[in-house]
Amino acid sequence: MHLRLDIPSTLAYLYKPFLPLLKRITWVRRGDRRYDVRDISVPDGYVVELVASGFIAPVHGCFDDAGQLYVSEAGHKSDAPPRIWRVDVTTGERHVHFDLPPDRWIKTGALTGACWHQGDLYLANTDTISRVGADGTLEDLVTGLPGRGDHQTNHPLIGPDGKLYWGQGSVTNLGVVGADNFGYEWLSDNPTVCDVPAQDVVLAGRNYEYRNVLGSLGETVRSGAFAPFGTATKRGQVIPGSDRPSGAILRCNLDGSALETVAWGLRNPYGLAFAPDGRLFATEHGSDERGGRFIVGDPDDLYEITEGAWYGWPDFASGIPLDDPHWGDGGQGREPVLRDFPDEHPPAPVASFATHSAANGLDFSRSPAFGFEGQAFVALFGDLAPITTPRQVVPEGFKVVRVDPSTGKVIDFAVNRRAGPASKLFHGGFERPSHCVFGPDGALYVIDWGEIKIAPELGAIRMKQGTGAVWRIRRTAGPAGDRPSEPQRLPFYPIQAAVVGALVAGGVALIVRVLRRLVGRR
Repeated sequence: MHLRLDIPSTLAYLYKPFLPLLKRITWVRRGDRRYDVRDISVPDGYVVELVASGFIAPVHGCFDDAGQLYVSEAGHKSDAPPRIWRVDVTTGERHVHFDLPPDRWIKTGALTGACWHQGDLYLANTDTISRVGADGTLEDLVTGLPGRGDHQTNHPLIGPDGKLYWGQGSVTNLGVVGADNFGYEWLSDNPTVCDVPAQDVVLAGRNYEYRNVLGSLGETVRSGAFAPFGTATKRGQVIPGSDRPSGAILRCNLDGSALETVAWGLRNPYGLAFAPDGRLFATEHGSDERGGRFIVGDPDDLYEITEGAWYGWPDFASGIPLDDPHWGDGGQGREPVLRDFPDEHPPAPVASFATHSAANGLDFSRSPAFGFEGQAFVALFGDLAPITTPRQVVPEGFKVVRVDPSTGKVIDFAVNRRAGPASKLFHGGFERPSHCVFGPDGALYVIDWGEIKIAPELGAIRMKQGTGAVWRIRRTAGPAGDRPSEPQRLPFYPIQAAVVGALVAGGVALIVRVLRRLVGRR
């Protein structure tokens, strides 16, 4: 039997009374980071190089026609505003290409990336798609997207049809706004925000109880799916569809017109890429163990996107109902929140990644010289244990993998020799790969987000400035290997918990000893 641990909700209840005071605390996390390409293992015939470092939460990269790399800094839960750097990948030199205006910086949101097209950059910032012209002017193309929740409007790309595509993340974990969203810091600023379907849906009328984090913790409120916090729903209630849904893939013309939904029912379709044959693929982040409803062991997935399809969220994961025995006996609130499903049998993923590995950006190899032509390369950002996965033992993610779409097989490509983030396992390899993209030179570039630190004064997380980087993986002479050597995998999280517990116990014992001495002197 699994314990029902919901750390974000628990922290929300604990921190709520102190929030006005805690918001006054300003603690900027800065620091250097060690880099050592020898700590990253790749197949024979490939080499890893550090291109540039010192970024603040770099999330995405794209190239222009001249081979310049544009690196987007997210501004997410950071003390540094979002911006886009232009990087010379031959020298590592960089220059600020665009600074997001201060009034457009949404600290609980994120600038998630940009794509280059005919001299302009198209970027996604929290809930807006915009265009930055050659003269630096910012023009909004699509506004009012539901990106002010758990997930944002994700990075855009240009499709073979010349249209602009992007993934729109869900507002919540599994369709219901709860206390965990207060713990994620956005609910107090956006109390009416909730998930929005692409088509009319009929609810089952299930509601979930929470302490009133927007009012008095002594009160209990009931929240239903696709409704704001504290709003109960009824069986048979119809939630109208929108042209700006959450949990969907959208597209529009380059001027923002003809906005339409390509597919929906995806929790957080983070990375999009078109295969060489024109098929659209998307990575999806699996659900967390938090809130009024969750399952245990939901993997991240790679989907081939079929136009018009519904992929099952919030009542299915990986094409399997939440209340199916497949998910074991853990979790809670697993019954359907929809009375009628748009599709009784949503599409299954092409491939699945380890639970909580955070499958982010991806790109396809199109080069026989690099190898693995037609296969997808996916950046696995890594888990956020213990916040979203309190049962994690060994770190998952923190690497780049390749996927053969024809077989669904996932194979390591670039991994830390000691599995896990560099800062916690005392090496100089990857911290958190957020995106990977092939450059005009045929090499694979990996955007490394950098360090994430727990922010106990806020009951949340903050980004450590200056720890992001760009890596390059290129083909060398000689025969190419199939995969890197196996990494060393350590039970890091239990060790970390034991060390933290011992430090806390030692600190408490010291305080008690000092107090006893003070009392004894009186």
